[in-house]
Amino acid sequence: MSFTRVDIQSCRDEIAGQVKTYRDLVGAASKASGMSLVRIDAALSAFEPVFFNNLLVALDARFAPRARGQAGDEVALLAAALLRHGGVLTRDAARPHDADASVLRLDFGEHVALNADDFDAVSTAFLAELADRADA
Repeated sequence: MSFTRVDIQSCRDEIAGQVKTYRDLVGAASKASGMSLVRIDAALSAFEPVFFNNLLVALDARFAPRARGQAGDEVALLAAALLRHGGVLTRDAARPHDADASVLRLDFGEHVALNADDFDAVSTAFLAELADRADA
């Protein structure tokens, strides 16, 4: 199955909106009264990987099946880790992975806990890879 540039841009726009919503939440929480900054920081630190891990799983599902490539394989491995391996990056014989050449530089056996910057980097690489192969 192939995707059009419109499909990919629509996904980019939706991701940008979700990341903006997250950043707005962080900004509002840091200004909130009635809660100590330590508690707010702890809550946001706990929420961030849950949010971005789930966003990655949604990104993977949206474009599956897709043309394979380095970033595509990385996203698939990350999603599989989150869905089937307790968050631990696990080898898949069908998907090559070189940690040093990957976007996030995670290796097998490492725990997946994405932050906003991690998600931005891997989703940008993934969507760029898809765009290079997209139908007009």
